[in-house]
Amino acid sequence: MRRVSAIPEDIELDMGDAASSDGQDLRMLVDELKDVISKERPGERALANSARELTRMAGTLRDQSATTNTGPKLRLGVFVDTANVSDRDPDDPIRLDFKKLLDEVTADRRLIHARAYCPIYADFAGRLEHQRSVAPVWEKGYDIVTKSIKVFADGTRKADLDIVLVMDVIRRLPTMDVVALVSGDGDYVPMVDYLREHGLRVEAYSFADAMSEDLRVAANDWFDLSSATSLHANSPGGARRKSRVAARA
Repeated sequence: MRRVSAIPEDIELDMGDAASSDGQDLRMLVDELKDVISKERPGERALANSARELTRMAGTLRDQSATTNTGPKLRLGVFVDTANVSDRDPDDPIRLDFKKLLDEVTADRRLIHARAYCPIYADFAGRLEHQRSVAPVWEKGYDIVTKSIKVFADGTRKADLDIVLVMDVIRRLPTMDVVALVSGDGDYVPMVDYLREHGLRVEAYSFADAMSEDLRVAANDWFDLSSATSLHANSPGGARRKSRVAARA
């Protein structure tokens, strides 16, 4: 808004003898007033430019806030029981691409932990990444946690990595909002119950034929890896979907 100076109070109109001069004096006064009003004051132009720039910036901020998500992203922890989802029937051709799986599970959330638990053979002569349980998750974005397999007298084998996984999840509980458990093992039900009691969302990812009914019911949601063909190894590498794999009805 333009600032207008006050009309001088000491202007004297000459109402003398010559009446014809009245009109001329009035015109002169009007011209002086026009000059006063139209004259630009120091700093007015800079002030007007600043006002226009502030208006432009405010509009930009409104546009950005309308197009961005509000609030922080949920913190996600992904924990993979590799033996449970990798030791498939030799006649079953389905094999997971664990890099695609991690991308799909993360989606629009903030990945905090990605850990894969792999039983290994202590007497294996090759490199760690060549072990059967490690190879599928090696350099796929996971921290690799290993434990040697124990072979008992009756020939049974066990590594007890499920206990290690549970303890790792419990220790990291304060750092997460969502836990994605890649396993169908019903032994994890007590952990799932504990996490949900503490306000975390728990998602279970497993093949339909290896999913414990108790775990499916205990988790907030279950996602069937059998039908998620885009996550299978050697599947066409299309664009990653915006939503996570669909849950089995």
